[in-house]
Amino acid sequence: MQTSDSSRLTVAVIGAGVVGLSTARWLQRNGVEVVLVDPTPPLPGVPFRNAASFGNAATIAPSGIFPTAAPGILQKVPGMLLRRDGPLTLYWADLLDLAPWLAAFLSASLRSRQDHLISALASLMRVIEQGHGPLMEEVAGIRLGRGKGSIHLYRDAQEAESAKKSNDRRRAEGIDAQFLTRDEIAALEPNLAPGYVGGTIFPGCYVLDTPEAYCRGLAEVIQRHGGRFVSAKAEHIKSESDGVLIYVEGTTIMADRVVVSAGAWSRSLSRQIGDVLNMNTERGYHVAFAYKEPLLTHAVMYPSDGFFLTPLSHQIRAAGTVDLGGLDKPGRPSRLKVLEEKARRMLPALGERQDTWLGFRPSTPDGIPFIGPSRRDPRIVYACGHGHLGLTLGGITGKLVSELMAGQKPSVDLTPFSPDRAMLRLK
Repeated sequence: MQTSDSSRLTVAVIGAGVVGLSTARWLQRNGVEVVLVDPTPPLPGVPFRNAASFGNAATIAPSGIFPTAAPGILQKVPGMLLRRDGPLTLYWADLLDLAPWLAAFLSASLRSRQDHLISALASLMRVIEQGHGPLMEEVAGIRLGRGKGSIHLYRDAQEAESAKKSNDRRRAEGIDAQFLTRDEIAALEPNLAPGYVGGTIFPGCYVLDTPEAYCRGLAEVIQRHGGRFVSAKAEHIKSESDGVLIYVEGTTIMADRVVVSAGAWSRSLSRQIGDVLNMNTERGYHVAFAYKEPLLTHAVMYPSDGFFLTPLSHQIRAAGTVDLGGLDKPGRPSRLKVLEEKARRMLPALGERQDTWLGFRPSTPDGIPFIGPSRRDPRIVYACGHGHLGLTLGGITGKLVSELMAGQKPSVDLTPFSPDRAMLRLK
């Protein structure tokens, strides 16, 4: 695709999840012509169910500044893997493919690495509304639960005490965190089972009701401003002297620049370019329950269980857990069963099971996304690897990519998010 206005960039965005859509719209706002390439973009009549942006926990969570690779995780992993209801599973046959990811994950968990990683994530979290706000204003019909916040629950005094240090760090990074007593939580959420001693509410977190509708709204806005969608899989990328050539099913697209935001499929595309993204696939699950108002009014979680229970207008959704399994394996019914059991223990009055879902998250070992140019060809920019934070960070990622492509100074220092960053560091 070439634009008739030679002074106007044409950018192909590969991937039409919330990150790709947000990026495309921000590029348009900067005067760029865009084409989005995705096998199932969120257009009328096209199913969007397989997208990671469909089945997430539906929360905008600036509180999420701590990577999964935390100090002490090495000692906890064996127990997690051995527990049927543990928050982590993997396919042992995948260990060879997972080895680079696991090695970098353990390196990232070193105490000496944590300050750098937390600061990097916090630098994005502080400005997420600069990314989301303008886009959400353009999308009609979305519902926001702003101001309600999300609640982390603690089962015992040890968990509550441990959370104080984490919340001190959050507040130091400008993220509000307020401790709640057991009675205060019970007053806010009387239907929760009384298995907690206290908790923390994060007022800056909120629920985005029906993420699918938001993505479809973004796609409509993009089309209204001249954006074009190609409903096909990007099979190959090749750098040419006069642009970047994308081979799709039965045709090609020539663009001045390319954004790789294909989620879990970004790793294979990066290898075609000659880059090596240390990224792997987390299979994410959700179990949705029939809505019973007013059963729950905040998104709530036990951090040790690793999933959110989120009230939406049409369902209550339990989403989370980590299942390292690649793109080529079926879902594990056992993970859905565990998720449902934990959700019902947490909220005994839950209604009948309405829906289940499996999707693929692009997971980096150090817990922070790739945002920046290819080492091989600076005309290619990566915007992927957001793990559980795609919905939270999609808007600001799009804004940062648009700034890069416009030759502007990015709103956030992108050095920590370099696709070429070293992950195996011992200090």
